Amino acid sequence: MKQSSTDQSRSTPAKRSEKETAMKIKGLEDMNEALKTLLARGEDEKKHLEERIQSNVKELVLPYVSKLKATGLNIEQLTYLEIVETTIQNVFSSFLQKITSKQYHFTPKEIQVATLIREGKTTKQIADIMKVTRSAIGLHRHHIRNKLGLGKAKVNLRSYLLSLQ
Repeated sequence: MKQSSTDQSRSTPAKRSEKETAMKIKGLEDMNEALKTLLARGEDEKKHLEERIQSNVKELVLPYVSKLKATGLNIEQLTYLEIVETTIQNVFSSFLQKITSKQYHFTPKEIQVATLIREGKTTKQIADIMKVTRSAIGLHRHHIRNKLGLGKAKVNLRSYLLSLQ
């Protein structure tokens, strides 16, 4: 009989340990579910905020841009205004989110050049807009191609940038 009481005393701490472990696991599972719920709620709130901002921009900002376009601006002013309008419309696009991500390490000038290329501007037009030489834009185009992994591939840069949706 002594053996069975020894066996029982040995199994009791083991059973307690198993119960404690099971309780800890259950607690962690509950916490994990709570975190998932909070993350989902955060994503929903973020999406709702983006939609509200986008709606406000469309309703409150873009009408004034349209009115300004109709006021007899010179070509340079009109070009800048069209860039502003396109940029405002693209603020929420996945292209801008991708191009500004740390994955590509684009400089602010490269982002500007890539956006203008995507809009269909030529190297000469971009150089005029940015008040730099065509060779500077050529260098930016070269860096953009390399950072996108295009290198010397025979891929139209504008087409590739348009595909980044």
